[in-house]
Amino acid sequence: MIVPQTFATSFARTLDLFRDPAAKEEQKAQFRALVDQLKFGGVTLKIDAGRVTVNGTPLHGAAYTALAQRLEFHSVEEIQIPAAPPPAEVFELLKALADQPGEDDIPTRLRATGAQRISVVSVPHQVPVPPDPPPAPAAPSPSAPPAEVPEMLREESTPAFEPATAATRSSADILAELQRKPMGPQVGDLLAVLGRQLETAMRANRLEQALAIVAGIVRAEQSIGDEARRRQYSIALKRMYTKPLLEGIAHLVPMPAQRDAALLALQRAGEGGVEVLLDLLVAAPTIDERRGIFAALTGMTEGTDQLVHMLGHHQWFVVRNVAELVGELGLEEAVPALARQLDHEDERVRKAVALALAKTGSRSAAEPLRRALKDKSPEVRIQAALGVGGRKASALAMPLVVAMGEEEDEAVEQELMLALGRIGSPDAVQALIKFAQPGGKLFGRKPTALRVTAVEALRLAATPAAIGTLEGLGADGDKQVRAAAQAALRDLKHK
Repeated sequence: MIVPQTFATSFARTLDLFRDPAAKEEQKAQFRALVDQLKFGGVTLKIDAGRVTVNGTPLHGAAYTALAQRLEFHSVEEIQIPAAPPPAEVFELLKALADQPGEDDIPTRLRATGAQRISVVSVPHQVPVPPDPPPAPAAPSPSAPPAEVPEMLREESTPAFEPATAATRSSADILAELQRKPMGPQVGDLLAVLGRQLETAMRANRLEQALAIVAGIVRAEQSIGDEARRRQYSIALKRMYTKPLLEGIAHLVPMPAQRDAALLALQRAGEGGVEVLLDLLVAAPTIDERRGIFAALTGMTEGTDQLVHMLGHHQWFVVRNVAELVGELGLEEAVPALARQLDHEDERVRKAVALALAKTGSRSAAEPLRRALKDKSPEVRIQAALGVGGRKASALAMPLVVAMGEEEDEAVEQELMLALGRIGSPDAVQALIKFAQPGGKLFGRKPTALRVTAVEALRLAATPAAIGTLEGLGADGDKQVRAAAQAALRDLKHK
């Protein structure tokens, strides 16, 4: 079943990527995701009074307005796409919409490519007929009093070298001046004009212009080192950051050409930006999209309480998304909430939670991580090991050693060994030295693959005890272990 909002958002995002020549890889991934959606049903996309409707459902929001404007730009009134259409036809449709309008309309272009299943209804292009010019005014008689000079002519008669007033300048021009002179004498006036231009852009749904104004002001503010001297900028931005602006900017985050500016503006918004970014995080369908949102949220200190609270959300994907972010942030205060999700019915949630606990690496995370290392799913246990790393995680060494003694899955054992190597604490290294030994000649002989992994883990630890063990293993009777130890020593010597 096609969800109108999801499809329209995906269609708009894909179309935006088709307009960005530098986004080939993202374009391919998004295109595949769009085609996959169409396997679940057909779509009729219409423009009605400047508003997008998908399968009869009218859509509200700035992102859909931008899509409507793009379709109206090409005089497109309706697009009908059947279920499971040929990908080549979808590609040609997006390519045509991404191009500038030419002599041929979209239906003609599609027919020329051989497209048969996708149909487009185009509005006939109306060429406006210019009105007849007004009659030229009669020349004044010599005796008549001189006519008043029209306002427009008075402005044109201003000398070319006289600077324009702030109110008549473009936002790009004003922002350029703020970048050059962020503490100039006219800053207050310039910010006031930008505020009015921002209001005009928002009323007209020109989100990209609104974003350019806000991001430009933030960049100018950041160039001022003295916190006290930023007051004018802080006051202006506080007035500008309305809920509609933040929501509008949020819709631009997935668009590659606007992503950096949008994330910058949302970061500067503080708690209001956190709220909007968290909403985006909840809805983000791919890890690539979440990664951009993570980048913004990890630079913000506000909103931690909101984030921890969302770990108790009733939808599995929300918990997974938030757990991934909590792990990136290393929020120790989130450990109790993460621990409560270790029994979640969805394995994808438990994997994200295990990884987050491991990345947190604190002493308080040791007990919950021990539980994660006993999860019924090997994938969850592997994630618990993968997230561990660095000396800060020394409190997790013993839970990993205990888990090694109980683990029966060789892939999990290997990840646990590598995790101990990344920790590199004395306890971790002693355990690895034991794992690297060959064992008994008849009984207790250890698999070569595990011993080679232990050698790699000792290389990662790189402590004196680890290096001494590697030197001894350089003469081991097992050819693979011997070669691995010698290669590890060469690598450490080179470093």
